[in-house]
Amino acid sequence: MFGTREELCVQLENMFTFDEPLILLVWTEEGVSVACRESGQHPDEKEVWSLMKTIGDMPMAKYRREGITCDRVCELLMQQREEENRQVSVTATLLSRVLKRYASDLENRVGHAWEAGRQEPESLRDALRDVHSLQDQLAA
Repeated sequence: MFGTREELCVQLENMFTFDEPLILLVWTEEGVSVACRESGQHPDEKEVWSLMKTIGDMPMAKYRREGITCDRVCELLMQQREEENRQVSVTATLLSRVLKRYASDLENRVGHAWEAGRQEPESLRDALRDVHSLQDQLAA
């Protein structure tokens, strides 16, 4: 399970009776960071949260079979980084078409923000910058 203490307590209360014996093992942000640092990895805050979510979402059968050790946390970090840096090949035409549509959708959201009297969120500006960067690379 992954969540705040309050969220987890609600989940536990719904899953188990008040008198059912349990073993509760807790991984905190600091624990995940230390496990990785001891193996020479230095995850940033986003990576730590992603690791915690991955561990918390792990099916119980897999958790019981494999457990969560410091080594396993580091393996998950490496898998996460590999997946993040995975490259795929697509045609320039397909990528161009998808980027054009995505840019249009993002610009539409910017327009809605302005119409509502709000500034567009930073995440929208970042996404548009990414789209324009990819479009520039395609044009080169």
